[in-house]
Amino acid sequence: MAMTLEEMEKQLKATENALKELEKRVRVTEDIQEIHELQRRYVNALICTEWDDCADCFSEHAKVDVYLHDPIKGNAAIRKWFKEELSQTHAGKEGDVLVHPVIELNGDKATGKWLLYMMYCYPRTGQSLFWVQGFYDMKHVRENGKWKISYMNWEERMGLPGTGPPTGLW
Repeated sequence: MAMTLEEMEKQLKATENALKELEKRVRVTEDIQEIHELQRRYVNALICTEWDDCADCFSEHAKVDVYLHDPIKGNAAIRKWFKEELSQTHAGKEGDVLVHPVIELNGDKATGKWLLYMMYCYPRTGQSLFWVQGFYDMKHVRENGKWKISYMNWEERMGLPGTGPPTGLW
């Protein structure tokens, strides 16, 4: 038996609603994937001491507040900080492992939490010296159609007692 016009309109409306819902779910999935990729790009650049690539992950008005450093605001200041300050304790000789992402979206803003393990090693031999564990607490913003880090906090949870890695490792 053929459908009536009314039944077809009802079916079409249901299909349109289902399609809209699927579009929303795809957008959420794509946004979460883009934020995962942003965090991977950041950590890979950090490992490789590619300071400009690190800074490119941040929004224009971002803020960085990490363990043992004063807070920094604005992309230009963050770029300078990577090159002049963080480069003194991250020399590309660490092994970084980023795990347990938790991402929550709210339109063009998002929050993210990751657990980071850093293995410091003796550069001449590659021998592991010690591990550090800490949490990234991040905020993200969609800027010009791309996800960027708008706030980054990293706090050491477990590691060497005192004030960070010993000097003179590299």
